[in-house]
Amino acid sequence: MYAAVRHGLNKNSMSTSAHSPKLAIVAGGGPLPLAIAKAAEAQGREIFLIGIEGAAAREIENFPHAWIRIGAMGEFLNILKREGCKEIVLIGGIKRPDLSKLGLDMTAIKLLPRVAAWMKAGDDGLLRGLADFLEKDHGFKLRGAHEIADSLLAPEGILTTRMPSKQDEEDIETAARAALAIGALDIGQGAVACRGIVLALEAVEGTDEMLRRVAGLPESIRGGTEKREGVLVKLTKPGQERRLDLPTIGVETVERAALAGLAGIAVEANGALIADIEAVTRAANARGMFVIGLAPSRIESLGH
Repeated sequence: MYAAVRHGLNKNSMSTSAHSPKLAIVAGGGPLPLAIAKAAEAQGREIFLIGIEGAAAREIENFPHAWIRIGAMGEFLNILKREGCKEIVLIGGIKRPDLSKLGLDMTAIKLLPRVAAWMKAGDDGLLRGLADFLEKDHGFKLRGAHEIADSLLAPEGILTTRMPSKQDEEDIETAARAALAIGALDIGQGAVACRGIVLALEAVEGTDEMLRRVAGLPESIRGGTEKREGVLVKLTKPGQERRLDLPTIGVETVERAALAGLAGIAVEANGALIADIEAVTRAANARGMFVIGLAPSRIESLGH
């Protein structure tokens, strides 16, 4: 059913010239901001990283950078203009902010009524509103991580030595249907199923916390290290703004899924990001797990 995937850069990853506009990488948590920065530099692009305090890794300081508070919108805009950035990538995890504790600057205070309205439309509404604010109000161009480095997109097919069993395939479809259902409600992007039963749904707590919950369940209803069972599936939300918040997995995802006794991970091919595909593959192989990219046509068929 699945073809083996060969690792390597896609041709489009190297097609951007050094004459492209200066790129700002607004960095939240996780490994992806650094992966994007390295990919952009490999293309000869001029970059500047803006780290969100409390979220971004200190390693961003290996690149031209600045740090900002999440409520310092005026400072954020000033940095973009001062550095001559024309394009922006927003990448990496950030916890949903408590507006009452942000210490907003004047620009953010003026924006607050719009932010409140965006938040009422859910996470996707908040991201779409922010995108409109940056593009329509201030003239920046928002880019998706996959537009800068399409080598980070999950390929279609099996990445690992282990192949999914018949039961794994059934669990993939069960979890995928659940993920599509909560995605349509703008709740989350992931679900875990084992032996045909949905064990967990991703909400605001994120994938890592969901997997921790699964690991806390009795092994009688999930897999274990001796006999791995169950699958994590992560998919884009129906109608999602794909320049923002694509589903992501990395080595830590594999490690947490392994602790939960899962047999494997399935993501949407060309619709999910893998921070380091070779490292993820090595980690999964070492734990006797599979990782696969699901064909978009297969996912579409499950949504009907």
